[in-house]
Amino acid sequence: MTLFVERLVFLLSMNTVLAGGESLQELIPSCLASYLLQFLLFLPLWLLHRRRPDQNLLQVAKSLLGRFGFLFLPLYALYFLFFAAYSLSLLQLFMANIMEPHASLALIAIVTALSASYAAWKGIETIGRTGAIVSVFAACSLAAIFLFLSIKINPLNFVPFFEDGGKQAASGILLLLARSDGLTAIAFLGAQTRGKLGRGFVIWNTVVYAVIAGLLAVMTGAMGAYLGDQLFPFYAAASFTEMGAVQGMDAVLIGIWIFCMLVKLSTDLYLLRLCVESAASRAGKWSVIAGAVLTAGLSLAICSMRGLQKLFYGSGLFLPFTLVCAVAIPLLLLICDLVRRRKAENKGKKGKAKKAAALLLSMLFVLSVSGCREQIRLNRRLLIEGIGIDRQGETFLLTVQSTKITEGETREVSVYTAEGESILEALGSLTLQTGQDPLYSHALVVVFGRSCAESGISGMLDFFVRNAETRPNAQIMMAEGEASEVLTAKREEKTVSAKVLGEILETQNMNGNIARITLTDFVNHFGNDGASPYLPVVRSTDEGVEAAGTALLDQQGQLLAVLDEKTTRGALYLLGDFDRGLETVILPDDARLTAELHDLKTDIAASVQGGAPTFSISIRCAADIGALDTGMDTRYGEAAYAVMEQTLAQEIQKEAQTALDLCLGEYGADIFLLGRRLHQANPKEWEQYAAQWPQAVSQAEISVQAKVEIARVGQEDTPAIE
Repeated sequence: MTLFVERLVFLLSMNTVLAGGESLQELIPSCLASYLLQFLLFLPLWLLHRRRPDQNLLQVAKSLLGRFGFLFLPLYALYFLFFAAYSLSLLQLFMANIMEPHASLALIAIVTALSASYAAWKGIETIGRTGAIVSVFAACSLAAIFLFLSIKINPLNFVPFFEDGGKQAASGILLLLARSDGLTAIAFLGAQTRGKLGRGFVIWNTVVYAVIAGLLAVMTGAMGAYLGDQLFPFYAAASFTEMGAVQGMDAVLIGIWIFCMLVKLSTDLYLLRLCVESAASRAGKWSVIAGAVLTAGLSLAICSMRGLQKLFYGSGLFLPFTLVCAVAIPLLLLICDLVRRRKAENKGKKGKAKKAAALLLSMLFVLSVSGCREQIRLNRRLLIEGIGIDRQGETFLLTVQSTKITEGETREVSVYTAEGESILEALGSLTLQTGQDPLYSHALVVVFGRSCAESGISGMLDFFVRNAETRPNAQIMMAEGEASEVLTAKREEKTVSAKVLGEILETQNMNGNIARITLTDFVNHFGNDGASPYLPVVRSTDEGVEAAGTALLDQQGQLLAVLDEKTTRGALYLLGDFDRGLETVILPDDARLTAELHDLKTDIAASVQGGAPTFSISIRCAADIGALDTGMDTRYGEAAYAVMEQTLAQEIQKEAQTALDLCLGEYGADIFLLGRRLHQANPKEWEQYAAQWPQAVSQAEISVQAKVEIARVGQEDTPAIE
């Protein structure tokens, strides 16, 4: 349990910078390779443990090499100290870049290290009990995150593996192996464990890599390329998770991280204690305090010095260190043990073996060496729920909605305006107006004015992606006119809040009149193969806010056109985002049929035929007859219902084709991610179209087929099927 918790610390801090690439997806095959290599690396330790089950590594070294065994003491003490400082520095890095208000890194380092030293002072049993409790809490929380992220998986967020020739996957393997300090911990703790060490290792290794690979898969499937821009992708994924009324599990993740960090540091300090006790038993416990102070100091140095960050966060330091400590030295001791037992009768040879071992150890050692600054109360925070952005020349004009919960538990919506040469500068000026510090983690809606779309939105996204407080599942939209009009719109003499605005859009989406897109999906459309982003368009009215179509943007985020509601519905059919809505058609007997469409599914198959990209689109949905404008005495049989299904299918096909012709044919805007589908299906063929995809997709061969099944025919106005 303790080693499982330790491993989670590395998982929570993993990002593309550490992995040496741009995609977390490439770490999935790295996990499989590293998982298999772990068994090979563990083999010397396992064989040595079988021969000397009651001794830890240092005890074995002293038994086999006598005083020369003390050469291991500084090596392993340094190893555990480095890993403790590295782990603690990650927590500090997280606090420095993510948390608001900024906390004192020195205070965090000292308090965390000293708290961990208490458990290390008490002993491994205390650490083990704590690790068991933390592991249960962490496992339940990670399972919840896994479940609710898996619901949001979009297959189009995956890309073919090894497109870079496997460079990132190879880098990921080295990174995972370099962080395999659990092997070294087993070398010291194996003698204190009960049960079979080999079986325990198999279970631990399998569970750890299954958790890492599984979470990487669902994170990539749910958020795609968006994660590549995040310093702490797992934190962004936790923020993206929705559980009913809980908008994000980022707070839970922070709790997991801190608890796991305490267990990790406690274990490293206890292992440091074992190293010291092997030479001076009375100094063992006091070395824990000294180790905690050194860990805190080194972690602060890592956070403040780029050179140390490059050394500690890469694979260059820990990979050879781990291979020597976890593999080479146990292998050497195993060989010495075999030689000693076979040559026990020859004392002269035994002495030579010791000298040779000491010389080799010396060579290995040389190789291996190559609190809060300002507390801000909640009533001093400006809880921002909606942000509207307009542009006037080089100046950004912002309209911000803030919500305050009064004593009567009613929501008061306040609207502020600000301006600046950048979005962040404008938002920062709100502090001068309100005397409160803006808090963006409640932002539900971001509205770009038409002026922003005309100048290009892509350059305005950096703040929302870089700032960890902003919600990755925030709804993004465009105002038909100015964003300020939408965020100041009134209904029944009350300002329409951002929360209500989101609910209005959700309701209109259920009528099939408007598209919806989150910040994550919007950013991913800029990063996907040849894709063009889109935004729902809204406008203010005397009765509040309503849908006004869908904006097509080019790959730089500049406005191309605005689709009307009818074409938007056709686009929703193709996007597979159509929830439910009414469709009215005229039957062959001139009767007017209004049906509610639901359970729509869209399948798109991509291929290259005759040197041209080809797509086959299949749309299937169910329909409930809502109204049929005909006489009450009219009777319909089974054949008539088949005609209704065919007529509805033809209308769906017509609307979808219109959306295709307009989006792809006229504007070359691939909002349907056809390029990504072609890339997934034919990676080699995709290379010849990638550079000129907007032109290529406008000439692609696309066939659309629709099928409708009538699920309910009604009970009163419509007679039963004969």
